[in-house]
Amino acid sequence: MKKFNYLIVAITIGVMSVGCDPVEDINDSLAANEPGISTVLDYTLTDDDYEDLELSFGNFSSLDDAKALIPQVLTNNFPVLGAGSLANVSFNIYDPIRVQDYAVNAADYEEAGLSDSYFSGLGDIQDFLDLKYPQAENGDYVNLSYKVLADEIQYTLDGDDFDLIGEELAEIYPAQADQAAFRSNFERRTTSDAYWTEEMILAALNVVLADNFDNVSGQKYSVSYAIYDGSAGAESMTVQFDGNAYVAVGGVAYEFVDADYELAATELATAYPGPAANASQFGSFDVREASDNYWSPAMLLEAFNIVLDAQYPNSVEGDKFELTYAIYNGAVSTQVSSVIKEGDTFVIDETASVSTIEATVVYAYANNTWNEPFTLESEDYTEMGQRFPNFDDEDEAIYKLQIFLGREFPYAEEGDFVAVAYAFYDGSTSTEYANFVFKNGSFVNIPSVVESSLQFGNDGTTWVPDNTIAYSLAGADYILIADALAAEYPAQTASMAQYGNLDRRSGNAAYWSDGMIVEGMNVLLDEIAPSAAEGQKYAVTFDIYNGSNTTETFYLIKTDGAWVLQ
Repeated sequence: MKKFNYLIVAITIGVMSVGCDPVEDINDSLAANEPGISTVLDYTLTDDDYEDLELSFGNFSSLDDAKALIPQVLTNNFPVLGAGSLANVSFNIYDPIRVQDYAVNAADYEEAGLSDSYFSGLGDIQDFLDLKYPQAENGDYVNLSYKVLADEIQYTLDGDDFDLIGEELAEIYPAQADQAAFRSNFERRTTSDAYWTEEMILAALNVVLADNFDNVSGQKYSVSYAIYDGSAGAESMTVQFDGNAYVAVGGVAYEFVDADYELAATELATAYPGPAANASQFGSFDVREASDNYWSPAMLLEAFNIVLDAQYPNSVEGDKFELTYAIYNGAVSTQVSSVIKEGDTFVIDETASVSTIEATVVYAYANNTWNEPFTLESEDYTEMGQRFPNFDDEDEAIYKLQIFLGREFPYAEEGDFVAVAYAFYDGSTSTEYANFVFKNGSFVNIPSVVESSLQFGNDGTTWVPDNTIAYSLAGADYILIADALAAEYPAQTASMAQYGNLDRRSGNAAYWSDGMIVEGMNVLLDEIAPSAAEGQKYAVTFDIYNGSNTTETFYLIKTDGAWVLQ
């Protein structure tokens, strides 16, 4: 029954042999009114069409441009076609990778259920992007700016660092600077002329960190350094860049290891059997409130006390610690808590600031998830025969990347999608992106110029984008309508069922009026297109008898849930 004819007559224009003019051929056929030729055609734009539109390339820069300019082509090429004509037009459209910029704001964090207004890790970022872009498709890119919980960077001063301190602080602290450069440590005996106070050491760390790292606001560093206090030793200081300088913060940095999760689980197994077993097994704390293994803030604090009492049995009132541990909140990420000893127990240090940094990172949607694009390293360019860690020819880049990805992902499966970031040099170096899909045993690039198509309808004055679906009734369709309307129109439906057509002879007992036909088409279209959207159009062609056998076409549109004549 469902015989769809999106082309009532297939007038297909492809690559023609030399000396042929496809437009002239169609117009000659239409003008000659050859049998089988209808007002529905299938047409592919040619190089001449793009040139006539004064386009520099054989493509449109956007779908809106195509909708605006293609009517000129149809009007110029097919002047003989008039009202009711349909044209399915194929054309090229420039569809490059577009990276959308988005800065996460306070309302976004709240909507994502993050009351602290920062992301704890990749899991939070992926959840947010899924929430923000629910219709994302492979190859979508977002340049995301956000606040993220910063992993504390561990750094140990070496001999070169002490030499730098000696040079930079020689005028301010001459005795101390000479001692540090000569001994590669800080003198910590208060009786020495070269004694380094905490403030002096902080000044020295500012010199070293500014030389070794980008000054990222909010980033924390746990810096270890050699000292001499009568014997060789070591100390550490946690510092954070506040936008202007590195300042001392927090307390002793401690990161949980597997043994810590196991210790806490053993001690709390009776009180919290589910959460304890889960933490011991996975080496993380499940912080999902709906989970049977949920670790509440109070439970976490109990675990912190157990671990710190074991690791630092001689801690005293006022001692501070910054604890880094793994949590599970749909994905595993790292979290930091600051605690301070009050009396005999550790409590959350409410005065400690969370270490967050501002980050701007490009994420690509591939294989149903958001991640950073696969990014080439220096050695990758060398492997591909590049003299420098970049490409300077786009075609060469795509060719080599297709081969490289085959080696990099030897177990890729059909349809696997890879988003790639690579360095491109054209006078200056920039980051470019390319999308590849694994197809028929190898990776192929998804081109930036793709073929698309639109249907246009002639409204009697001009061509406009049109969603009309052409449909011709088959034998079962006449039976469907006849059965549905038999009680209301017995003579008409009996004739339809017998002859497989609609009697259009005015005054005849079996005559189908326009209104009756519309009723019949509502029965048909509700059956073949029950989910059609408001505004969907159909060009329905059916057999009639008006003294001879021929056809007629009704143009209908869905309006307020019913099919009406256009």
